[in-house]
Amino acid sequence: MDAVNGTIFTIARPQIMGDFNATPDEVSWVNLSYLMAKLACLPAAAWVVGRFGEVQTFFWSMALVAAASASCALMIDLVPFVAARVLQGAAGAGLLVVAQTMLFRLFPNSKQGLVQALYALGVVVAPTSLAPAVQGWLTDGFSWTLIFWLNLGLAPIVLFCVVPFKGLLPDTRATKLPFDWIGFGWFAVAMGAIVYVLLEGSRWNWFDDGRITAWALIGAAALALATSRLIFSKSRSGFFDRLVFTDPHFAFGFFVSFVAGFALFGSAFLIPVFALNVLSMPPMDAGLLLLPSSLAVGAGLLIAGGLITAKSLNPLKFVPFGIALVVSGMWMLSGASLESGAHDLWSGLLVRGLGLGFLFLAVTLITLNGLKPAHVASAVGLFNFGRQMGGIVGISFLTTYLDRQIALNRRILIENITPSSLPFQERHSALATALTDRGLDPGLANEGAAALIQNSIQAQVAVLSFNQAFFSLVMLFVIAVPLILTFKLAQKFTGWSR
Repeated sequence: MDAVNGTIFTIARPQIMGDFNATPDEVSWVNLSYLMAKLACLPAAAWVVGRFGEVQTFFWSMALVAAASASCALMIDLVPFVAARVLQGAAGAGLLVVAQTMLFRLFPNSKQGLVQALYALGVVVAPTSLAPAVQGWLTDGFSWTLIFWLNLGLAPIVLFCVVPFKGLLPDTRATKLPFDWIGFGWFAVAMGAIVYVLLEGSRWNWFDDGRITAWALIGAAALALATSRLIFSKSRSGFFDRLVFTDPHFAFGFFVSFVAGFALFGSAFLIPVFALNVLSMPPMDAGLLLLPSSLAVGAGLLIAGGLITAKSLNPLKFVPFGIALVVSGMWMLSGASLESGAHDLWSGLLVRGLGLGFLFLAVTLITLNGLKPAHVASAVGLFNFGRQMGGIVGISFLTTYLDRQIALNRRILIENITPSSLPFQERHSALATALTDRGLDPGLANEGAAALIQNSIQAQVAVLSFNQAFFSLVMLFVIAVPLILTFKLAQKFTGWSR
């Protein structure tokens, strides 16, 4: 249910903008509001789980997600639609945290490999592969509003599957401390400002625009206030348990989850945009492009989970193998061309998917397995927060990088397109002759030939820029791996490990 809400804007943005008669600035709040609410509530959801118990939190979160989905499908005005998206984000955060917390409390550590592999099929595979495919099909053939009705229809299935086993679910109510509304308020303001800057900065050329600068300053100030209150407050109240960062495995895994989220959501953003804008695929085909990758991610999760559970393997062993596969897959995708079809991209997508399956399961188990029971809910919320924030930073970086590379590549290619250039003259003459032979007026044929050359340049610029963006994810790991190793070695030599 959460996956459907999180990815609809990528596929159905033009349709949403058209139906609400909204400008690009106005419609961007459909995505911004959802992410702001989700990031603000992920760390705080642990307090709700501890205060009201897993069972109540689970069913209320699911009910709120369903109600918000119905509201989104029925709204005819953009403002209440955005308000419903805020509710979706907040409730979705609670749903993610309570579901994974229950799994860690239901099953022993020895079974968590396979358990978390199955869980990750929903939280990793669905939002990056399966959901876009379904959304593309519904948007292409019917209406984007059916996506929300589909989400609402999942609620009865959940009830049918879970209610008979309600008595077996853990229901721990350990939190009696008051909620720190002031600290949470500052944190929510910080997340709202940071998300706005990251996702809108590229459109406004970052700090050249006063609005982006103002939001950045507000976000930095609010985050500093929330952090200082969390660290220095003498009160034991809070909106999440800060002691979870004293666990060395969690601290290491939180850092790696940020890098993995950057690669996962960054590549999941690039692939359909490349298919839609460069290869000119329809939305349904662009969504289906990620299906082979989703099967590979699922295979990687289940293979790693099965081996870790059956052979009691250390999850850390799968991290370098997963990174190597992701790097190889992105390197393969960086060789795409204008003539590439879905079948040309599948090999790179399959390798990428298998690597992501290994990497994400290993990072999940390293981060969350073996924690004290009192820390599990906070750790789950913060772990998902790190992955989500890494994804937003990844999308922001890649959007800006694409814009810069498009401008640079166009400037380089167009330097050789001058009236005095012999290859340009030959190409222009050949195209003009071909258009004239097809009955076009010679004067118009010259203009048409120039337009065709211009379109060809734009297409070449686009494919070059996307290839460079794919390759930038290879370089991400080239830079990140030494940092990860340095972090782990620092833990070992300072004695901050166990």
